[in-house]
Amino acid sequence: MLACASLDAGPHAARRQLDGSALGAVELARPPLDALPFRALVRALLTRPGFKLDFNRLEPDAAIALVCDRLLGPGSFMPERALLADEIATLAAFAGGLVAGRASIALRTYFAPGDTVWHVDRVNEAAAFRLLWPIGRSAGMRVTPASNIDPVLYRAYMHREHPLLCALDTRVLRTGADVEALWAHRPAQLAAMSSGRFPFVLDLEQECEVSPGAASIHRIETPVQSGSYHRSSWANRRAPGLQIVITAVSDS
Repeated sequence: MLACASLDAGPHAARRQLDGSALGAVELARPPLDALPFRALVRALLTRPGFKLDFNRLEPDAAIALVCDRLLGPGSFMPERALLADEIATLAAFAGGLVAGRASIALRTYFAPGDTVWHVDRVNEAAAFRLLWPIGRSAGMRVTPASNIDPVLYRAYMHREHPLLCALDTRVLRTGADVEALWAHRPAQLAAMSSGRFPFVLDLEQECEVSPGAASIHRIETPVQSGSYHRSSWANRRAPGLQIVITAVSDS
C-alpha cells in the first residue's frame, strides 16, 4: 500500500518514509482542480498544444510568466500566475529538503507514451528524488516493488523498446498525434501499454496507484540508492494534465 506523506510534517519525515519503502514512493494529498485558486489558469493552459518548459535558472514566477505570455497572451491571468508560482516554489523547497539541495523544476502538458511503460529514473548523484504533481489528470501514476519485475525479461524488453519509445515520445511532442495512429503497426506493444500487462511484471496485484489529483514523490536510482518502478496510466493519454515535475539531487 502506498504511504501518505505530508507537507506539514516536513521533508525529513517524508525522506524517512521513502528510505523505508519497498515501493520507493509516497503520496502527497493535494486539492482537486476545482478547489485550486489558479484553476482558470490551469484549464487555459490545458487547452493549448502540449509543451515542456524546463525552468533552468528561472524562478517559478519568471517561468510561469514566460509560458503564460507566450501561450495565453501578455498580462493574462496575473493573479493566478502568482498563486501557481508560489505553490511551485513551496513544493520545490520541500523537494530540496529531501536532499538538502536545490531542486530543478519543469512544467509540461504533453502525453509521453514511453511513460506508460514501467521504468526507473536514473542519475549519477548519490541521492535523488522526483516530485510529480499532475493537475487535471484522470488517473494517477502506478508504482510496483522492484521484486515484482523479472530483471532478465525487463532488460531484454527495454533493450529492444527503449530507443523506439524515445523516438515515439519525441514525435508525440512535436506533432501532437495520437500514439494509436503512430504505432498502429505495433499492436502487441500498444496492447501492453493500454492494458498494463507487460511480460516482465510478475503479479498485477502488486501494483499501487497514486490517487488521481494527488502528488507523489519517488526515488530516483543512483549508484547507492535503488529507484522506484513507476508508469503512467493509459487513461492519461487524452488528459495528461499540467505536470509539475520537481527533481532534487545531491552528491551526499
